[in-house]
Amino acid sequence: MELPEDLAAELAQIQGDRDEIYDRFCKDIAFGTSGLRGKMGAGTNRINSVVLRKATMGIARYLTERYERPKLVIGFDTRINSKEYAASVAQVFASHGVDAYIFGEATPVPVVSFVVRHLRLNGGIMITASHNTREYNGYKVYDHFGNQIDNAKARLVEEYIRKEDPFCSDKTREDGCVTVLEEGVKEAYLEAVRKNTLLWDEPDTCGDAFSQLKVCYTPLNGSGLGYVIKALESLGVGEVDVVESQKEADGNFPTCPSPNPENDAAFAEALKMCAAQGNKYDLILATDPDSDRMGAAVLTDGSYCKLSGNQVGELMFDYILRCKSRETGGGRLPQEAVAIKSFVSSPLTEEMGRAYGVKVKNVFTGFKNIALEMERLKGEGRAGDFLFGFEESLGYLYGDYTRDKDGIMACQMLCLMAAEQKAAGKTLTDRLEEIYEQYGYTESITTALVYKQEKDRGRMLLLVKSLFAGGLKSCEHLGKAIKKEYCYRQQNMYCADLEGGHRIIIRPSGTELKLKIYIFAKGETRDEAIDKAAQLCAMVRERLEKEAGENG
Repeated sequence: MELPEDLAAELAQIQGDRDEIYDRFCKDIAFGTSGLRGKMGAGTNRINSVVLRKATMGIARYLTERYERPKLVIGFDTRINSKEYAASVAQVFASHGVDAYIFGEATPVPVVSFVVRHLRLNGGIMITASHNTREYNGYKVYDHFGNQIDNAKARLVEEYIRKEDPFCSDKTREDGCVTVLEEGVKEAYLEAVRKNTLLWDEPDTCGDAFSQLKVCYTPLNGSGLGYVIKALESLGVGEVDVVESQKEADGNFPTCPSPNPENDAAFAEALKMCAAQGNKYDLILATDPDSDRMGAAVLTDGSYCKLSGNQVGELMFDYILRCKSRETGGGRLPQEAVAIKSFVSSPLTEEMGRAYGVKVKNVFTGFKNIALEMERLKGEGRAGDFLFGFEESLGYLYGDYTRDKDGIMACQMLCLMAAEQKAAGKTLTDRLEEIYEQYGYTESITTALVYKQEKDRGRMLLLVKSLFAGGLKSCEHLGKAIKKEYCYRQQNMYCADLEGGHRIIIRPSGTELKLKIYIFAKGETRDEAIDKAAQLCAMVRERLEKEAGENG
């Protein structure tokens, strides 16, 4: 195999540009929080057909050493090259003795995980860069549980990949087959989502409430459209209108260059549509291109209030706790019930869980770590004890039908909660206020120091090491004494609990060149919590930027 013409031409254009050459070839792209992910283009530190071929050859060898005739599923989102990469990857798997089942259309991440379990396959691949900008793409790898491979498996798989030569066409086994999946798997997934509908009251009462709900939805030019619409139709939502400019699949994301529902800009087109319709919609829902993340805005006093990922998680957990409590006929749930969240997600949910006798377990960032805990529960015969999983970056899961965060399920859950509150003459922001009155006012802020080139990664890690050495402790102008520090060196994550119940967490992003900063602040009132969070955020950023400047 020779270097593809498009990549050869691209390399010719950067001859002599030392920084660009270093950025592209300084390393082989490695598994991060969500598999391989990076900018598309020529280079070993880029996503391209050669890098994906090498990865696929390694995974094929890993599978064929463990299974007689391995089978896996391949999905793709609406990004530039996603469909083409998926088709190419399927052919490489087949040529190395692996049967590949490929979707015929762009498909959400949670559906790929679902199909691994539903068809009892040996793994799965998803071609996606999730919420990143248009120049990115990626390659998520799932094991036979339907989980994204954990860190231990990732290191093992990387060893297989490292040994492969993508320009070699060696043939060691009989060819596998490439099969396009039938529509039935989509319907099976939607039925699984429907079965995990958690009603707050009798079906007739809930049905009446759903019929009064009005929803504006945007798939952000991604894969969620057909799935979300069918899920909400199954609920009986009275009106669901789609943002026309973001309806069709388009990897250029023309009206939303950064298709991330965490960003305010992702809601701009939806807000225009709502204004044109007299702000008649109770909810705005948005899913990212691979539909594993869901963001929401709620009509409050005539305008739309965008909810943070933590606020949505708090609302969902509250709803689940209340519904499950009614099922058991009392205030507390069975002692074994477990919710799982990332360290960097709302600590308020820990207090909520305690009130109902539910353990809330913290794991490192990446939904694969939540899935790993789910698998451990299953191994202990406790699969039914899993109650809820969430990450503040808009990732949520209720149910055991899939093992990845699910934006389609999250859209369904938001409609359930909004309909319940509307039937009572209230909104989700009203319920959020009630939660804070009961458990205390907490405000969270997520920000980041952003780096541009791969050579800056070392500076970023040096900054984290300075925190491990007590760099933040010496920052007296934080105004609150640090009660306890936690240094998770293998994860490069620093945590500090401050007097007054405040918390700071700092860690490098697993998918981007960012040093992420998470602030959690408490207050006697909502405004006080907001003010304290803003002050802490400004102080921490100032301290880190100063340190970064000194190290630079």
